[in-house]
Formats: sequence, structure tokens, C-alpha cells
Amino acid sequence: MTETLSDNTDSTVPQIDVAIIGAGFGGLGAAIGLEQDGRGDFLIFERDAAVGGTWHVNTYPGAQCDIPSALYSFSFAPNPDWTRLYPLQPEIEAYLNDCTDRFGIRDRIRFGHEVLDATWNDEQARWVVRTSAGTWSARILIGALGPFSEPATPKIEGLESFSGTVFHSGKWDHQSSTKGRRIAVIGTGASAVQFVPRLAPEAAHLTLFQRTPTWILPHPDRPISESGRSLLRRFPPLQRAMRRTFDLFQEALVPGLIDHRSLLAPLTALGRAHLRRQVKDPVLREKLSPDYRFGCKRPTFSNKFYPALCRENVTVETTGIARIAPEGIVTTDGILHEVDVIVLGTGFTVSGHTGFRRIVGRDGKSLADRWPDGEMSSYRGTTVHGFPNFFMLLGPNSVVYTSQVVTIEAQVNYILAALRAMDTNAIAALEVSMRAQTTFAEHTDRKLAGSVWNSGGCSSYYLSPSGRNVTYWPGSVRNFTRRMSTIELGHYHCRSATFDMVSDSPDTALVTTKDLA
Repeated sequence: MTETLSDNTDSTVPQIDVAIIGAGFGGLGAAIGLEQDGRGDFLIFERDAAVGGTWHVNTYPGAQCDIPSALYSFSFAPNPDWTRLYPLQPEIEAYLNDCTDRFGIRDRIRFGHEVLDATWNDEQARWVVRTSAGTWSARILIGALGPFSEPATPKIEGLESFSGTVFHSGKWDHQSSTKGRRIAVIGTGASAVQFVPRLAPEAAHLTLFQRTPTWILPHPDRPISESGRSLLRRFPPLQRAMRRTFDLFQEALVPGLIDHRSLLAPLTALGRAHLRRQVKDPVLREKLSPDYRFGCKRPTFSNKFYPALCRENVTVETTGIARIAPEGIVTTDGILHEVDVIVLGTGFTVSGHTGFRRIVGRDGKSLADRWPDGEMSSYRGTTVHGFPNFFMLLGPNSVVYTSQVVTIEAQVNYILAALRAMDTNAIAALEVSMRAQTTFAEHTDRKLAGSVWNSGGCSSYYLSPSGRNVTYWPGSVRNFTRRMSTIELGHYHCRSATFDMVSDSPDTALVTTKDLA
């Protein structure tokens, strides 16, 4: 459907039906879904020169997914050729390139097109998408910005004065050698757990500046032999069974994370046993022992991180950083740690993503305006009041405790159901009501109030500055996929050229993906 409320569209601006921001898992998944649904009038705007999103830009040594490969892939595009149970970055990027070509969407990707802003035109009921290489008008806007696409640089006094090399793990400097140099690593998140074991053996000395220790479990990763891959190729149901097994395992963690934290006791014990087995020095072991509940921060897997920290040329420094001098890092006890290279393993900007300033809805307000101080809110993690015809992938409170690809696929199904409903009902502008969004937020807050993320004794990017959980879905994976299979028009303001329909009743105008298939 291409009807708008006004025919004053600027004829010099190219018209498309759907504009997608980003060519990572989310953007590609949305594009493939549109293509398979017979909606080929779309473009993906990607600021980089290749597909992959975070799996294109994060090329640090040891970059690896912490979800099994059978689950960290599209359900409609299983890959029997994964060489490891948990895939490394180059394989994931290659998989996304293969999907791009297999489903014939590469010709609709505009590489090197950074979206400068996307602005809703209420009169025309269209989005004006201005990029670094041109402007387009689109009926629908899909934001696949990626929560881990913007490296977070810590605000440390004097960082810019350092005379050596500084880079973030998300923008790895492959031109600068770390061999034989004194390296400082700031941060102990998932990325640092992966790259520190690669840096430590070649460093003259490595100092890990740790603010909070991480829960680390033994890594179950294994190579998949050629005979194993051949078996998966010959018997596709076997790979589906693997995916289902991993999916059920992830699902089994949800009750412990949300309602019954005692169920996490076995994983807590496993993490402590792993630390005791690999770190014999009691002083170092104490430094590395988390004092918060398992799951409060993102746990990770590694069989190499603890041994790397036990090396003679590695120091774990838990004294806070006061400032950075040209020669190195000064801690709060006044000691100068002289280093040649500083690697920032400080994660990503999630709630303060700059892309939020670039998406401008009704009344000239951007997502950043609607979400001051990181207080993000949405309806089912996908739509936002004030932003008609806009759908967000991996938005606030959409993440389920499994592969994010599962989240993305469910959201794409929801978007397709919405587009079909718009076609069927001649809807030109679809906007979630504030009542529906607020009700969802209140329900989420109630459900997650006692979760390990909210009451586990730590701070994390899962929470907003006020302490609200803005990341996780308040239930199971099954609950999420079921809820995302239905578009409830009664929760939306629906507007066309000939009529307005506004309803906040949750029991009216149900349109399901099954009904619309």
C-alpha cells in the first residue's frame, strides 16, 4: 500500500516503501523477511562498506559468539558448515554475507550511506531519510541500529594526553603491534575476556584494570569435525534438533533469572569451582571473585582468561583509576603505571546511542528527546509512541535470554503482520498509543522487579540510570514469540486518508500472522 495523506510529496526525492537502517543481523533479517513476503520495494542504508554490523567491525583477537552456532543463525537459513560449536567472528561475517547473496538482497543495500537523520512528515505520512549520499522518502522505517554498534569511551581525565597508542576493542588497531609492549587493558567485559588471553603471551607486561570482576564459566566450545559437518548436511533434521536443544537450555534459565534465583545456584557453584580450579593464588582469586549474584551482569565463558591472568607478566589492578598521564595510568593511590598501549574494553553505548538523536518523530521530537537520560520505553520492544510507521529491532525490553537472532525473527514477524494489517485496513499511519506503551512498561517493571538483573547487587547496561530494566523481556522466549505473532490494532492509533480509528481496547481488531498468511 502506498496511499498517503497528502500528494505534496517532493517528486525529486526517490520514493521507496521501506527504509532499513543497518545491515547487521537485524537489518538483513528484516530485508529477507520483506523479500520473502513479496515486499521487494526496500533499501538498506549501511554506513560501512560491508554487511555484518557488529560482526564486521569487531575484529579484535579472539572475537567469538557466546551463543552456539546452531542457535546463532536464522532459523530459515541453517548452516551445516559451522566449524565450531561457538563460532568465531570471521565465520559469522561470512555467514551473513552468504545469506545476503543467497536471498538476493545485496543489490538493495546502499553501502557507505550513513543515515544523518530520518524525519517523520505527518502531512505526507512518510519518513524522509537523509543519508551521507542522498535523500529518500519511505512509507515505513525500520531501525536496526544494533545495541552494540557504538563503542563507549570512558570519561577519564587525561585520556587524550596519553603519548602511546589508545584504541577500543570495537575499533581494533591492527596496524599497531602489541608484541613486546607494556599493555594496559581497561575493563573486564565479554570482549576483554576474549582478547586478554591473546595479548598476554606476547606482551612485555599486561596490566588489567578491573573495576568489577566477571562471572566466568568453563567454555563448552568444541570444533566440529568434517565428518560431523557432513552428517549435518545429509540429515538437516539433526541440525534442527541441535537448535531446539540449545533453545530449550537457554529457556530453562529464565525462571531462575526472573522469579526463582535459587535455581541459579548450580551455575553459581560451577563459576566458583572454575575460579578455584584455575586460580591457585588466594590473593588473585579474591580479586576475581564476584560479590554480586550470578546473572546480574552478563556472565561469559572462557577456559583461557584465568590462566592468562596467572602469568608472571600479568597484573590485575583493582585500585581505581584517577587519571591518565602521557606516560601511563595513575591510580587513586598515586602510583603511575607506565604503559605503551591502552586497550579499552569498556563496552558499548546502549541507552545513549547517537542514532536515537537522528530519528525524529511527530512534533519534531527525536528518540533521544523521548528517552532523556537513557530512560528508554517502547511497546513490546518494537514500536514507540510518537513515531508512526517506525519499527525498532532489539529495542527496549525486547531481549530474551537466548540468541538475539531469535528476538529479531520474532520482531520481523510482528512487523510483517503490521504491514499486512495496514494493507488490509487501508492504514496510512500506524502509531502505538501512549496507554498501550505505558501499560507494557508498567507490566515489565512489575515482572522484573525481583529479577536477578534488578536486585542482584550490581549495576549494568541492562538498567537505566534510575534503575529501570530497559533491556530484557519480562518473560520466557515462548511468551515473547507468541506475543509477537499478533498485531493488536486496538493498541494503535490508525490513520488513513479517509478515516481515523483510535482504540485502546486490548480485545479489538486482532490480526495474527496466521490469519494474514
